[in-house]
Amino acid sequence: MEIAERRVQALNTRPDALPADARWDDVRVAQSLSDAGSFRQAADLLGITVNTVRARLDRLEAAVGLRLFRRSPKGVTATAACLDLLTVARRIRDGLDTLDIEAAPPLVSPGELRIGASEAIGVLWLAPRLGRLQDRLESRSVHLSCSYDLQRDRSFEVDVEVAFKRSDNPDRICARLATVHFMLFASRSYIARHGAPRTLAEITRHRFIEQVAPGVNSHIIDFLVGTGHEESFKPLRMNSGMALLTATERGEGIALMPTYVVALDRDLVPIELPVQLRFDIFLSYAGDVKGTKPIVETVRWLREIFDPADQPWFGEQFVHPEAMAGLTAPELAGLDGGIR
Repeated sequence: MEIAERRVQALNTRPDALPADARWDDVRVAQSLSDAGSFRQAADLLGITVNTVRARLDRLEAAVGLRLFRRSPKGVTATAACLDLLTVARRIRDGLDTLDIEAAPPLVSPGELRIGASEAIGVLWLAPRLGRLQDRLESRSVHLSCSYDLQRDRSFEVDVEVAFKRSDNPDRICARLATVHFMLFASRSYIARHGAPRTLAEITRHRFIEQVAPGVNSHIIDFLVGTGHEESFKPLRMNSGMALLTATERGEGIALMPTYVVALDRDLVPIELPVQLRFDIFLSYAGDVKGTKPIVETVRWLREIFDPADQPWFGEQFVHPEAMAGLTAPELAGLDGGIR
């Protein structure tokens, strides 16, 4: 039996499941395309661009392994495989009564809210608070997807993304969520052994740890100590923000880190040098899911946990860690029991 025939048969014999790689937002595009009969009309119905309709259809056809539409000068017509696929999708939707039917199909995965974030923000700030979000979403699963690559477009992979750059996808709603401020930090044990640099020039006499990854500015060291240091100054490099944090708190060197690390109850001390950098954090989500309960609750939750009124290091204005020294870690974190 041909692979295509086997896949069609699988759709008919498994009425409770879509192909493993198929995504709900892509299936929704196929349904709109089947109803409208043209890419332009489907795009208008969904409030997205024609190029996005084409991209999502291509991805769905790749996941299913079958041609889902026949193209002609008059428009597009759903194939038998597409009609079978849409029948399966409707059966699944009919079984999602307890998961808010109106909100479930537009999301990437049925019954699940997917959040994308950088590794450090995801691990240190979002993960310890995900339970609160799931409580609001009731029986829906919450999937946190952390990434080392801050350049890759993941708008088709997650429902809500927290990123250090604005989404350039015209079909996504994007807004500034918070500001992250950076200073140099070292552990108390490192300072006890090596002292702290008193000037920027003295940094070259210390071990410096830097993060090198897509989307991360790996030239900050040039800003700190200038160029021409390559032969005499050898920093430790790693692609992981969590590895950088662990190495720094274990006394392996000095690193540029966000000031919110003071809320993590880590044994880190800010270095008093004129080094203060800031980067905005943005949240984004697909425009065609605006107003659905999962998105509304997720955006509300994100704005709460990044609220500078409770988390002063996320405000637009820089707040020195010493200004927070009188607060305990749980108070800083806005949590009853702390983060860890």
